[in-house]
Amino acid sequence: MKKFDIYERCENFAINIIKLIESIPYRRSVGIISDQLIRSSSSVGANLCEADNARSRKEFVSCIGISLKEIKESIFWLRVLSRVNLEFQREILDMEKEANEIKKILGAIYNKTKQ
Repeated sequence: MKKFDIYERCENFAINIIKLIESIPYRRSVGIISDQLIRSSSSVGANLCEADNARSRKEFVSCIGISLKEIKESIFWLRVLSRVNLEFQREILDMEKEANEIKKILGAIYNKTKQ
């Protein structure tokens, strides 16, 4: 794993979520879920970048905490999406797996720096 792998993984996660959403045929329910999922998944990396530019340890921990909350929200929306759209369940589950791995990394960073 590269030193800055988490940044690339978060960016790729957001891009892959957008690509997944664009491949799913539009229905009103999917549209609402999709909007929330795109917001939360893109916010993970954005807040990680904010943390990288934090002026204090407290600000860094806060930004990482927000990234952690956003990845958890993304997992929630992926689970909902997988239950209302069985056609793309495999792709959704792959994204959920990546989200869980990102969550573990962010959780470790949060716990280590919060001490």
